[in-house]
Amino acid sequence: MDISVIIVSYNVKEFLRGAIASVRRSFDVGNLTGEILVVDNDSSDGSAEMVAAEFPDVRLFALNENLGFGRANNLALREAKGDYLLLLNPDTIVAEDTLRTMVDFMRDHPDAGLAGCKLLNGDGTFQRPCRRGFPTPWASFTKLFGLAALFPNSKLFARYHLTYLSIDATYEVDALSGAFMMLSRKAWESTRGFDEAFFMYGEDLDLCYRIKEAGLKVYYVHSTATVHFQGESTRRSTINEVAVFYDAMHVFVKKHYRASIIFSLLLRLGIFLRGKLAVVRKYRSSFALAALDYLMLVFSVLIGSFILLGSWMGLPEKDYPSALIFPPLVSCILLYLLKAYHSSSRWSVRPVLIAIPAMLVGLSSLTYFFKEFTASRQFVVVVTVIAGFLLLADRLFLRILRRSFGIGSSASPFLRPTLIVGTDKEAVRIATLLKRMEFLRRYQVVGFIDNTLERVGLHLSPGIPILGDVRTIAKVARDRKISEIIFANSSLAYIDVLGIMQRTSESLPIRVNFSMVPVASDILIGREKIELLTDDSGDSLALVSVENNLGRLSHRFSKRVFDLAVSSAMLPFVALAAAIMPSNERVTQLRLWGSVFRGERTLVGVEDAREREVYYAKEGFTSLAAVTAGSEWRDEDIRQFDRYYARNHSLGMDCEILLKAVFVRRNAKRGH
Repeated sequence: MDISVIIVSYNVKEFLRGAIASVRRSFDVGNLTGEILVVDNDSSDGSAEMVAAEFPDVRLFALNENLGFGRANNLALREAKGDYLLLLNPDTIVAEDTLRTMVDFMRDHPDAGLAGCKLLNGDGTFQRPCRRGFPTPWASFTKLFGLAALFPNSKLFARYHLTYLSIDATYEVDALSGAFMMLSRKAWESTRGFDEAFFMYGEDLDLCYRIKEAGLKVYYVHSTATVHFQGESTRRSTINEVAVFYDAMHVFVKKHYRASIIFSLLLRLGIFLRGKLAVVRKYRSSFALAALDYLMLVFSVLIGSFILLGSWMGLPEKDYPSALIFPPLVSCILLYLLKAYHSSSRWSVRPVLIAIPAMLVGLSSLTYFFKEFTASRQFVVVVTVIAGFLLLADRLFLRILRRSFGIGSSASPFLRPTLIVGTDKEAVRIATLLKRMEFLRRYQVVGFIDNTLERVGLHLSPGIPILGDVRTIAKVARDRKISEIIFANSSLAYIDVLGIMQRTSESLPIRVNFSMVPVASDILIGREKIELLTDDSGDSLALVSVENNLGRLSHRFSKRVFDLAVSSAMLPFVALAAAIMPSNERVTQLRLWGSVFRGERTLVGVEDAREREVYYAKEGFTSLAAVTAGSEWRDEDIRQFDRYYARNHSLGMDCEILLKAVFVRRNAKRGH
């Protein structure tokens, strides 16, 4: 048997499906005999069941606990029968020529104990860790203290990531990434695989180190490539990958460099500092939001001083240090305790709504400690009201801005201009799905890319023409300000996809996200996520009626407050406009806005009357279905939009829908 491919998987079912399919395709194209061994590390997403059902020829090891990367690979290595052993991550897509190329290379280089190919990120850029040097005292020092980043082309300073070497040449290296490692049988027999003292990270460096100690060589092979969607397993686990990574580096240092006490201390210091920096980078959005909140709270104190005391600096000068430090600090602490800076809720207004009464209590307690507040209890109330308004406003603004990022000249401010590479039935099917889910998924398909220029201008789907071919894709992407490029894999071989990704990403001034759609699938495999294009509500409809945001009292309360605030602000303008309207239109408009004020209707509602009862919803001025794509929807489509809105409701979504309703209406008037 030529090769055994070993894949250790943890909660990346859709990536695993794509990886297995690409390996089988590479087997067939390369005319190789081989086997695939999958070790499932106790996944909870149905990965093991998927492999058993869809790939019965794969040797599956379904574990009842997470053994870690090294132990799980060793388990399969002991069972593998191939002449060569490929350790492959599940979040990879190998090209058709990859396995043939790597097997031939290993046969031509009997001194090779380990070899790896070029790894690309999901956006087509080169993944630096796929070939690197050992963390020697000097290489570690230059990397950890930033010298390698400052001098990437220097052989003296860039020895860890080898950035001074061409990525388009084959040569011997110290170490490879564990995402793709082809091991010779001799290397396996010499090392017996990974050191199981490493749970995750660091074991690939250690294996390379021991292979070289055994007198074998480690090679980087540039002539074939694999896409690696880095870090997918850790994103779906409760593991703190930053802590685990630097713990692994400590183990490596202790094992291989313990003779040098000074170096060990320096390296541990560097690892500690880089670990803290990595935490800051990981949570930089939360830190930035907290800083913005602090600034808004400082403004609240100043505005309160202006309103009550007639001056921005109306308090005694000696009182300002405490007035501008402690009230904002207490408020930020309350917001933190209410998880306002948590990654899952940092853009939500709900924690702020809950925090406002807590802030009132917290700031009131400060009046017993800081006399600048005791002069007027009104100061606390005014500052709290202003702070609540500013905090809500900045979150709504940031949410809208975030969702509107990446706009193009031909797209609405809420959509990402998208190209589909392919022109067959599968490509048209994908375009249709994306069109139907346009508002929910924010892809606006602006065109197809064909294999030739012969049919440029031909519309394969209403409003979606062929814009170019694979040779001109970079120019089309630049001219159309494309944010997303989706490959219909039935049209192109993986090796062609990899080449297009690399050439395109290198020639564009901005980053474009690439996605792949497995054949006959409704799944997008992209750089940082897997996204379902269709709604799986069918069999779980009974659960939907219970578990939805609009069913929660807090969401209904915030929605009612929002309706009251907007309708109260609009009624004077409506009354003024009604003065010049015909009497019947005047009555109609006043009744509509009055019904929102009284709570009989809502600004953003649910279209289907049956769904309103299920989701505790009301009829609205507009809805998600009404502002999406501008097409005639089937009843089932409308119900799908209603369900999505009810499940995911937030004030930010209401604002976005209202803004798009204005945008759609304006464009409709222009069309007339």
